[in-house]
Amino acid sequence: MKKWITITAGLVLMSLALNLLLEPHSLVIGGATGVGVILKKLFNIPLSVTNLMVNIPLLIAAIKIKGFYFVKNTLISTLLLSAILEITSFIPPIKTDLILAAVFGGLISGTGIGLIFKGNATTGGSDLLATIIHVFYPHITTGRIMLVIDILIVVLGIFVLGTTPALYALISIYIMSKIIDVVLEGLDFAKAVFITSRNCAAIGLALTSKLTRGATYIDCKGMYTKEEKGMLLIVVSAREIGKLKEIVNDIDKNAFVIVNDVREIQGNFRK
Repeated sequence: MKKWITITAGLVLMSLALNLLLEPHSLVIGGATGVGVILKKLFNIPLSVTNLMVNIPLLIAAIKIKGFYFVKNTLISTLLLSAILEITSFIPPIKTDLILAAVFGGLISGTGIGLIFKGNATTGGSDLLATIIHVFYPHITTGRIMLVIDILIVVLGIFVLGTTPALYALISIYIMSKIIDVVLEGLDFAKAVFITSRNCAAIGLALTSKLTRGATYIDCKGMYTKEEKGMLLIVVSAREIGKLKEIVNDIDKNAFVIVNDVREIQGNFRK
């Protein structure tokens, strides 16, 4: 139930972004909704109808190729999206300039898509078409196929709606990609730190006591020096990096420290 609340919230945000900001300003962001924006401008076909026109043939093909279970969530999401697009189409669009429409359209739509992905669903379109094409051309990655499809839709938007809206649409697409990452991964990225030193035991004790974090010790050997050393792996928050370096430096000024971003953690990390 919680999963579908998340997905539905994402669909509502996506629909609001499309009906209030993106479509009224002719911003083509790729996918089935991008095709919908183009057809709305050319033939005044509602976005809700275009979403079904594009996705139903893809869903039928995907069911035949992959089976119903594979597309079940996408089918439900597609039907819900069309329903919510129709409901929100009666809300007056926001009249603003292209740059604000591109920025806030990207923010709202990206948040919505991120929530949909978080619920382990998609809304079809280029995702579904790329999955189908990948079955016949497995040497091409699904991500690359999706990129090509979306680029083609944006290029089509240039010919139909003009260059200026297409350029602003690129801003929306960039913002969407960043916001999707934030929704899926969070803003407070952790840091994985690898510390190589002859004094790993002392450093490990100091870190675990002063930072209240667990650490993992790994035996290792220098490839060039053939010297036996130890390595510590510890995951800390970004704001703790300065204190960590200070602790390590106080014990061993020659310690070798590597800091990497951590996008996802499963297990007891937070204090």
